Amino acid sequence: MGCLIASVICCGALAQYNRTDHFDGAIATLQRCASPSPTGEHHTLIVSLRSLNDPSLRPFYEALTRSSNWSSRVDGILGLAELSNPRTVDLALVNRLSASEDRSTAIRNAIGLHLIDPKTIRALLDTSDLPSIDRVILSGDLHRQGEAFDGAALREAASDASDEIAGLAAALMLQAGIGAPWDVFIERLSTRSPEVRNLVVQELARAALLYSIRAIVNPLISLAGDETYTVPTRMMIIGSALALEPELGQRNWSQLVAANRLQSTLVRAGLQLMAQEKHVGSGMGAEIRNGDPLVEAIANAVDANGADDPTALAQALIAVIDVANRTSAEWAVRRAAALPPKVGADVFRHLIVRFLAAPANAPALASAVLDCASRLALIDPQAVGALISAASNETQVQETLILALCNAATPDAAKVAQAVRGTLSRRGDALAILSVARGLPTLDPETLKALGVVAAGGGNLDPTMLVQAAWLFARHSGRADQALAQLQPQ
Repeated sequence: MGCLIASVICCGALAQYNRTDHFDGAIATLQRCASPSPTGEHHTLIVSLRSLNDPSLRPFYEALTRSSNWSSRVDGILGLAELSNPRTVDLALVNRLSASEDRSTAIRNAIGLHLIDPKTIRALLDTSDLPSIDRVILSGDLHRQGEAFDGAALREAASDASDEIAGLAAALMLQAGIGAPWDVFIERLSTRSPEVRNLVVQELARAALLYSIRAIVNPLISLAGDETYTVPTRMMIIGSALALEPELGQRNWSQLVAANRLQSTLVRAGLQLMAQEKHVGSGMGAEIRNGDPLVEAIANAVDANGADDPTALAQALIAVIDVANRTSAEWAVRRAAALPPKVGADVFRHLIVRFLAAPANAPALASAVLDCASRLALIDPQAVGALISAASNETQVQETLILALCNAATPDAAKVAQAVRGTLSRRGDALAILSVARGLPTLDPETLKALGVVAAGGGNLDPTMLVQAAWLFARHSGRADQALAQLQPQ
C-alpha cells in the first residue's frame, strides 16, 4: 500500500505518509526477498540484506536454507556463514543441497568470499563425488590459506576435458612436488590454437596469483617466450611474478619494457610496478620514461614506491590522478588503499575534489569516485561531509558521497549523514536517513518516522537500498520478530 501511495502523491507531500502503515509497506518490500523471481530479483535483494551484516537476520537466512528455490538456499547458507565466527559455511547445510550444481555454486561463492576454513575444505575434499573443478579450487584455496593439500588426489582432474581445469590441477600438483602432469599438460596445450593457448595461460596466470602458486611462475614465463604468446599474456604472467617471485618478475619486467616501447605497454607495465606493495627495486621508473606526461607521472610513482616513502608515494599517486586518465586513476586508488589510512585518505580526497572541479567534458572519473568516497568515509567521515557541502550544485555527486557514508555503516558516518539531512535531494535525504539507520543502534522518534517514509517507498531509492530501509525500519521499530514471522521463503 505504501509503495503505491509513494508512486502517485506529490514528491513534496511526505506528510501524506502519516496516513499509511509504514510497517505494512516495509513487509511488502521484504516479502520480495522471500518470493523467487524469474528475473533473479530476489537474489539481488537478499545480497543487499546480507551486506548489512545484521545478526538479527539470522532466522531469515535459516529459513532461506529450507526454501524450494536453489539460489535462495545458497543465499541462506552464505548469509549464515557471513554471520558466523569464524566466518565459514556450514558443511551440513552445503551437503543438504540435493543437486551437485547447487553445491558447486555454494562452494565457489564461499571460496570467492573467503567463507570457508581449512577444516571445512578438507571435509569437502573427502567427498567421493566432488566434481573436478570443485576439487581443484578447494585444493587451491587450501594452499592460499597456507595449508597442505593432497596433490596426488588431483590426478584425475589433471586429465579433465577442460584445459583450464586440467592446467590448474597440474599447476597445483607441480606446487606439491609432482611434476609429470605439468609436462603432460604443456604438451597438450601445444596442440591448441594460439588463441586458445593465450586464453588458457592468462587464466593460469590469474590462478597463480589467486592461489599463490609460485611453482608455475617460472614455467609460465618460459612458456610465454614463444612468439605465439601475446604481449598482454606475457604482461599478465609478469604481473603474477611481480607479486609471487619479485626478483624474477622485475627482471622479466625490465626485459619486456626494454624490448617493447609502445605507449600502451609502458603505461600498463608502469601501473603494474606502481601497484606492488613491496619488493620494488629502486629507480626502476627510469626504464619506462619516454617524455609523455602520463608515463612520466607513473614512472615517478614507481620510483616513490621503490623508495618506501608512503607520503612521497601518495603525492606521486595524486600526480597520476591529475593526468586524468581513468584507468591509471583507478590503479592509483587501489595502491593508495594499502598506504597508512591517513596518508591514503589524501589520495581519495584529491580524486573526489578533482572530479568536482573537472569541466563537463573532462575524462570521466565517476567509476572511481564511489570507491574513493567509501574508503574515505571509513577513515575520515567528516571529510566526506565537507565534500558534500562543496558539491551543493552537484546532486548526483552528493548522492554518491551519501551512499559512501551509508556503506561505512559507522556511528561517525551516521552523525555526518544526520548533519546534512535537509540540504539534499529527495533521494539524497533518503540515503542520509538510511545511513543514520545503519550506523546508529537506536533512532530518535523523528528519524524513525522519516525512515518509515523511506521504507514505504517515499525516497526514490532503488530496490536494493529500499529493502535495507524496510528491514532497518522493522528492526528499529522493535518489530523485527513480527517482520521475520511474515517472511516465510517459498
